[in-house]
Amino acid sequence: MRFTEVKEKIIKNEAINSTDKVKGRHRKVIRIGAFALVFVVLFSFVSTFFKMTDAVNIATIEGFYKEPKDSIDVMMIGASEVYADYSATEAWKNYGYTSYSLGVSGAPGSLYKSMLREALTRQHPKVVVFEVNGFLQKDSYYDRTVKLHSWIDNIHNEENRLDTIKEIVPKDEQDNFTNPLKLYHSNWKDIDKCAHTFATRVGMYFTKTSCMKGFSSIAKYSDCPSGKQKTLYFTDKSRAYMTELLEYCKAQGVKKVLFARFPHEKEVKNPQVLCDVKELVESYGYDFASFEGDKEFIGINERDDFYNSEHLNINGSRKFTAFMGKYLSDNYRLNADHSPELKSAWGECARRADKVISACARDTDLSLGNHYFEMSVYLPYNFSSSLATNKVADTNNDAKPVKELNTPVKK
Repeated sequence: MRFTEVKEKIIKNEAINSTDKVKGRHRKVIRIGAFALVFVVLFSFVSTFFKMTDAVNIATIEGFYKEPKDSIDVMMIGASEVYADYSATEAWKNYGYTSYSLGVSGAPGSLYKSMLREALTRQHPKVVVFEVNGFLQKDSYYDRTVKLHSWIDNIHNEENRLDTIKEIVPKDEQDNFTNPLKLYHSNWKDIDKCAHTFATRVGMYFTKTSCMKGFSSIAKYSDCPSGKQKTLYFTDKSRAYMTELLEYCKAQGVKKVLFARFPHEKEVKNPQVLCDVKELVESYGYDFASFEGDKEFIGINERDDFYNSEHLNINGSRKFTAFMGKYLSDNYRLNADHSPELKSAWGECARRADKVISACARDTDLSLGNHYFEMSVYLPYNFSSSLATNKVADTNNDAKPVKELNTPVKK
């Protein structure tokens, strides 16, 4: 009897020990899992925090993903001209079509195909407009990795992001675009810009839609001396990238494409370059238009309508948007039958954008240099302007009056 009791006690102790071991293993697995989760969260936070890109680019790119699928009639793609010179909400009010300015500051033409590819993952626009400035530079323009990062680092579609890296980034530099530790390890030296960038990312994460539709402007007048000229370049590399883009448009069945040169302050020294671009574009059955020679007709002048030699200010953008809106409506039949819900949403966006645009116009009168973009809808103007890392300082103290919009258009 005593032997049986001892045996039962041993068996019971073994069962308890076995249970304790199982519980111990479970606790260990839970601790490891919790540590891994915390590590992933912290790594993700740190990677995002140090992912330093111009705040305006972030707002413009992230805003695109907020648009309902297949709701955009016209996609504007290019460098900063497409978000500085053209306002989608102004075009909506006057012509009733939807559009979005998917622009990245300093984007070379090598990125345009990737930008279109990303746009087509969500939208099937009636017309695609490419502003061609990214093709009209020296070959060194394509080598500025900071500008490549501005787009590539913010692409949502992972397949497109990796394809873009393979297509345009030299092999010995591709790891810098795919390895976050290499990519952002030195950005801690500029914590302020990282904080501004992160604040913009957080703000755009919580917004339901983009009210400005990519539009951005700087409240100042250009101090570029009048009469200056600019030489354009259409190198073999640029021609190859544009040809690749044209081939892609054809392969994707994009039927209506306009390659356009928006107005710039400096006169073009060698306009034959634009003729060469026109010849290539039209050989693929697409349209080309240069509006450089139409500045007087549009009502744009050097003194009142630019914030630097490359970009229209709020006065000029109003005039050019009125002109461009009619040009697109007349040539591409954009009379779209939008749902009541979409009309209501765009009406609200236009109302909120109007407040920002009006504030920008007032500040432009004083040439304050504040930067107005998507975050200006939600934050005090001075604070939102401080988020824009490429804010332009006031270098012109001669205040000029803001003129009423009175823009003639082609018939």
